[in-house]
Amino acid sequence: MTDATANGFRSMARLLAYALCVAAFAMSARAEEVQTEVQGLTVLGNLEIAEGKSLKADGAVLLLHDTLAHNRMEILSALQELLRERGVNSLAITLSLGLNERRGLFDCAIEQDHRNEDAIVEIQSWVDWLKQQGATNITLAGHARGGNQMAIYAVKEPDPAVKRLVLIAPLADTQASLNAEFSRRFGQPLEPILAQAEKLVAEDESTTLMTGVPFLVCENAGVTSGAFVNYYGPNQNLYTPSLLPHIQLPILIVVGDLDPLANELMPAIEGIPGARDIRAETVAGADHFFRDLAVDQLADKIESFLGPR
Repeated sequence: MTDATANGFRSMARLLAYALCVAAFAMSARAEEVQTEVQGLTVLGNLEIAEGKSLKADGAVLLLHDTLAHNRMEILSALQELLRERGVNSLAITLSLGLNERRGLFDCAIEQDHRNEDAIVEIQSWVDWLKQQGATNITLAGHARGGNQMAIYAVKEPDPAVKRLVLIAPLADTQASLNAEFSRRFGQPLEPILAQAEKLVAEDESTTLMTGVPFLVCENAGVTSGAFVNYYGPNQNLYTPSLLPHIQLPILIVVGDLDPLANELMPAIEGIPGARDIRAETVAGADHFFRDLAVDQLADKIESFLGPR
């Protein structure tokens, strides 16, 4: 090999290395883990800024995950990427559920003492964080339980920076549906365990730990009686359609047509009295998790709902 050829290869190698560094930097500039403090705990979020966009000028979509999940679950990761491609900034957050710097799925071996409504404080903390970065145009969006929690927040006089609400297959839990789902998932009736938990709460023992019981997505959990009653006892907040008449924001509700929830949710929404700024849409071929091409259609619907930016 001649010196000229060797020098050429070295130059090409340097250029390739430089190109890789530039690509890596560009990618990291689009995605960043951020954090804030809530009641003494550090909570984490994944911030995606679209090319040529900023939080101050363009705002963001604040995304929340499903039950005991996290901000990098498949639907949120895919949705953030697709929104970024459409010029939409987003921040996907992970609820603490009482843990510091929680990442990934909740470990069912850890004792649980949290409530569905605890999310409200953390949602507001992230709204405050976005405002501190200059955002004045925030859209709330949540999947399944996350959608329900965003709706609960929206009922309680949301921050003026919050302009819209997107509910992706939100909860529509009733006592009957909770009983049926518990039996289907765990192969045993809910009623005896709930009765035990309710008895403890009535005796002012809401912090008493119940061990070896099924809870949410955990087959064998340690959970306080108060938490168990909150998630499985009478709680009107868990039926998202009942919240909608009390929300003053424009609302987009999206459900997959293969999701059994669609059969219950859509008629309930159509039955809401009065003129409401609610857009309810289905995605053909989508299940509860909007897999594969269905998430592209979901992103399209959110982009259309956001309007010109």
